[in-house]
Amino acid sequence: MKRALLISLLTVATAISARQLQIVDVDNMPIAAVCVTNDKGALVGKTDNDGLLKDTKDFDKLYFSHMAFQSKCVKLDTLSTDRIVLEDANYNLGEIDVKPKELIYVQNYYRVTYVCDDGPIYFRAGVVDNTFEAATKKISSKSRNISRAENGLIRFLINTFSGRILNEWAKIDTITNYDRILKRVNKGFLKLSESVNDRRIISDSVCSLGYVEDDFKTNRRTLVFDRDTYRQHLREAEEAAKIEKMMREGKTIKEKDKKKQDADSMAVRDSKLYEVYRIDDEGRTGVRDMIMRQLMVSGHSKRTDHDYVILIEVFPVTCDYIDKKDFKQTRKDNEVEMNIKELRNFEKNHNIPPLAPNLKEQIDLLFAKDLAK
Repeated sequence: MKRALLISLLTVATAISARQLQIVDVDNMPIAAVCVTNDKGALVGKTDNDGLLKDTKDFDKLYFSHMAFQSKCVKLDTLSTDRIVLEDANYNLGEIDVKPKELIYVQNYYRVTYVCDDGPIYFRAGVVDNTFEAATKKISSKSRNISRAENGLIRFLINTFSGRILNEWAKIDTITNYDRILKRVNKGFLKLSESVNDRRIISDSVCSLGYVEDDFKTNRRTLVFDRDTYRQHLREAEEAAKIEKMMREGKTIKEKDKKKQDADSMAVRDSKLYEVYRIDDEGRTGVRDMIMRQLMVSGHSKRTDHDYVILIEVFPVTCDYIDKKDFKQTRKDNEVEMNIKELRNFEKNHNIPPLAPNLKEQIDLLFAKDLAK
């Protein structure tokens, strides 16, 4: 009897210690790709497609960050429920007047925050001036940015090997990620379910990978998609097909091929796309209609033995139709001095959702020399 009672108490204690939280919006819908950190800005985890954070047992206070929602700090011992509600961010790109001009001019602000077990160790932010010429479908862009890291090596590596990718991510695009997903659906690589509460589930043959939500009351489309999980499934299917073919043909499967497949299946890197676009009454959208975009890349670094999350956020701040002769002056008028003080003012002036205060405080320490000037 005592043994049974002890087992029951241990089971209850384990359930309590491994508390699971769900992060939802004001409509009670789960929020995917929320970055969760502690007081020092160190990484705790991220929410999955169901808005779940699996384990919070070792923490007293948590911060929740997502570009589309207001950041929130929660003391766990004050919670009466395991559901946490985040309110919408105030950022809202204004409506755009269509004018008979040659170019669409879009200025995007972007920021990149690299968070690991020790806190934020890299930050990059900047402005990308984009033009799109409708007649030729040609896009041009020019970027300006600043960055800081906890040491020069990290800054050098990310700026050198990833800087161009980050700048590309902040450019406008003639083909939305939703259109790309539709092409994969049409080719049979992905499936898109029927709409339930305006939400369609994206899946492959293995599992669900995200969703598309069309809100025709606000004329917005929200897309969430696990890019690396999808790519991982494709690689595994290709490797399995390759081995199956070799077996049918009576060929010997090399140990290195088997090890490679096993290693691929153990990969933990994951990138989750979160994107919001304007849509018209028929669900159509264009290059000028992006409202916000976030790419959350997470994984484990073998070099540092740290879990990490990289948040890449993009916000359009200016969108207009202009003539070519006006473009140089427009870009000049919209230039921003690349230092941390000016960037903070730029975010404030354009109503860009601020980072969670714990992350902002730690990032400002990376720019301490700039702030002292």
